[in-house]
Amino acid sequence: MSIAREDWLRAHATLWYDDRRYRLAWLALPQAVTCAVAGLCMALAAQGVWGQPATASKARIAELSALRDRAGKDGDRTAFDALTAAATRGQIDAATKLGTLYDPLTAAYFPSKPAPNDFARAAALYGPGAAIGDLLAVARLADVLLDPANPNRDLRRGCRLAQTWFDDPETLERTITGEERLTVKLATCYVEPESGLPQDPVRAGGLVTAVLWRKHRPTMDAFINNLGQQNPALVSGLQRHLAEQRRYIGPVDGRPNPGIITALQVEAGITNTVATPRPEPRRMAPKGPDPEVIALATAARAGDRRKLAELKGRADAGDADALTAYARLFNPVMNKGDVFAPDAQVAVAAYERAAAAGHGMAAGEAAVLYDSGYGNVAKDPRKAAALALRGIDLKDDQITFWLLFPEAGHWSDGFWGALQAELTTRGFYTLPVENTRNPAVITALRAYMKAKS
Repeated sequence: MSIAREDWLRAHATLWYDDRRYRLAWLALPQAVTCAVAGLCMALAAQGVWGQPATASKARIAELSALRDRAGKDGDRTAFDALTAAATRGQIDAATKLGTLYDPLTAAYFPSKPAPNDFARAAALYGPGAAIGDLLAVARLADVLLDPANPNRDLRRGCRLAQTWFDDPETLERTITGEERLTVKLATCYVEPESGLPQDPVRAGGLVTAVLWRKHRPTMDAFINNLGQQNPALVSGLQRHLAEQRRYIGPVDGRPNPGIITALQVEAGITNTVATPRPEPRRMAPKGPDPEVIALATAARAGDRRKLAELKGRADAGDADALTAYARLFNPVMNKGDVFAPDAQVAVAAYERAAAAGHGMAAGEAAVLYDSGYGNVAKDPRKAAALALRGIDLKDDQITFWLLFPEAGHWSDGFWGALQAELTTRGFYTLPVENTRNPAVITALRAYMKAKS
């Protein structure tokens, strides 16, 4: 950097903190430019490094959190003034903490805060942290920019930030608990062409159901009690997602019906009933199994030996849907011996044939059996890892979710080691293989999924 440029930056930083009129003039610039310049100036003023938080000390961050909590929960004006002063001096973490006191979306957590609700002020305070990639600031700024109540709502920027937050390995490690509202907002980005993100209604549906699993009350109210008020594209995405997971069999038309509402109630744990409305003609081409296969499997599960034999005949002939349905009849996870005995070896043999024929969900369910060693199948993490990647190759949403979210799948340590070895062979994992789930293997998985998309 030239001497003149260094002098200019020092002068700019000095004026930014000492001259209120100078700051106001810069705030007239477009918001994205302002945040980037402010983040750079704050880092320089604190002798920090671009791309690194200005306050790296955990003790200092804990001190700032304590100031924020005293100000927001106890109404401590001295703590508020101290936090404001730290933010004004260019401490980025202090600015992010201060932003939560102005943020209308976090007001419930700070009932005694001295600061007024102010979307614009919160966004400005979150901006420097978001500019250097601080995950908390990224998430909070995305939430603010996407909120319908914000008069300065910025759909495109908010969606990009939400996507950045969701794709971060740390988000996957913590899962989305605590950021359910932002997850639903990201789902809307996938059904809003103006968002700038690739449109993916099925992924949007998957995000909403993941939030419903967590029994998030506002989402339950919006998508169960008031489903008719939601974007039809998102409703269609929910229908398609649940149909692909075999948890909904009604029409895929973007309109509420008793079947989809029941299915969503099941996802939220409201009822133990299953969504079994009378099948109706779909407006969109079905992606699920052949209805005849479903009927045969249902009858066989109830003890109809003739239908079981008919299903087996179709499976023996190589029908992938029939193979998967037949495997499930003998899968000890699903068959508790109420009608006939389970047989895990029969199940995995049928699953593997179905996977070879292109059935992604069969590959994932076989992977679970091999990893766990259920029934009379020998535990084989290497085969489980290979089948899991086969499911990804076939773009199966179920295995993708089981792998990415810790609470969704219970894979053994040996499985993770075998998966790392497989990904190493395929050029996606470069660290030493270790028998544990770690952020690096999640990053490698996401890269592999993206390459296969």
